[in-house]
Parts: sequence; C-alpha cells; structure tokens
Amino acid sequence: MLRAFIFSLLLLVPLAVCFSQQDDPAQDPYAGEVLDRSAAKINNLKSIEADFKLLIEDRKEDLKNVSTGNILIRQDRYKLTSSGNTVFYDGKTMWTYASDVNEVIITEPDPSGEDFLSNPAKIFTGYGRDFKYRYVGATTMNGIRYHEIDLFPKNLNQPYSRIKLFINSETEIPEIISSIGKDGVDYTVNLTNIITGRDVPDETFIFDPAKYRKVEIVDMRGVR
Repeated sequence: MLRAFIFSLLLLVPLAVCFSQQDDPAQDPYAGEVLDRSAAKINNLKSIEADFKLLIEDRKEDLKNVSTGNILIRQDRYKLTSSGNTVFYDGKTMWTYASDVNEVIITEPDPSGEDFLSNPAKIFTGYGRDFKYRYVGATTMNGIRYHEIDLFPKNLNQPYSRIKLFINSETEIPEIISSIGKDGVDYTVNLTNIITGRDVPDETFIFDPAKYRKVEIVDMRGVR
C-alpha cells in the first residue's frame, strides 16, 4: 500500500527532459504544452513538501481504504511518513523504517527499471517514449481549477491501463494523481498544504540508526 503510494507520488521528482513530442502527430500537443510547463516549474523548485491522502479503491470487492501522511522531495531524494512507516531515499539507497517493530529494511531500487511502477520518474523523463497523452479538459474541484490529462502506457503489459493527472492551473503542480489498475484496484493521491522552495539538508533523506534505539537493521542490498 505504502509502496504503491510512493510510485504515484514520485511523479513530482524533478524532470530531466521535456515532455512534448511536437513532431509526433499521435500525441496531443496541448497536453504536451501543459506538461512541459509543469516540468519546468517543478525542475526549478528547491524542494516540495506536502500532506497527502491516499485512497485505494477495489472495484471488484467494492472496498475503500484511506491513509494519510507527509512527503518531502528534493530532486531525486525524498522522505515519506505514513501510518507508522517512514521511508528515506537519498537517490541511491532506500531505508524503510517500521516503528511498530522497530525495524529498518535497506534496499537499493533499480533506477533503470522499464516500468513506471519501478521507476516513477519515467512518467516524465520517458514521457514521449513510454506514454501517449491526452488533454481531457479544464475542470474545477473545491474551487480550484485543474488541467485534467490522461496518460496511456504504450507497453500494454503494464499492470495499469491509465494514469490520470490533475495539474493545478495556477501553480502548475500536479495535485491529484490516479493510477487505474487492470486488476480492479485504483490508487488516488491528493496533495494538500504544499510548500515549495525550502532548503533541505542531505541528512534529511538518510536513516540515522543512532536516533532509533535498538533498531533491527535488515540489509537487503545485493539480494535479488
């Protein structure tokens, strides 16, 4: 559950390339323009911090689950706190700390993963290659105006059929991100109380065992 949230929310990781493929007639040019502006805005921010609400909906079982937390992102680093778990990621190493068992698991995610779910930044950086995109329209929710954009994976073997973005038309930051699963399970992330531009030191994104008395460390680096 927490892992699926991270996959979706890391859409906000700073972008390395532009989205729009203006010479590709199969792509929606206006959607590309909106996404380019969002990319430029996010790429120029020192950091992004936000509270989140994650809604998981199982359409087959008619079940819903809601969880909340906080996310802090600086370039390719992040710290995420939710429901007794804290995830630290310094751009290479990930520490997942569970407070209920006082245990931290250390891993090194593969940054070159082909799948959006294994490398969420690819939703932006691999944009024109990996997704088709379509501008659905302008919509207003809770008094906020959004650009609604659908992303469709070109690789039909992906576990999701569509990614939906709602980009705030004033701030140009994605605030609502939905993943529509082929298995009938959908994930929707809502960001609120967004703070941008803070200076955040490197150690924020690194787990310090000295701060967690008698923590059990499970080092999974190198384990496949």
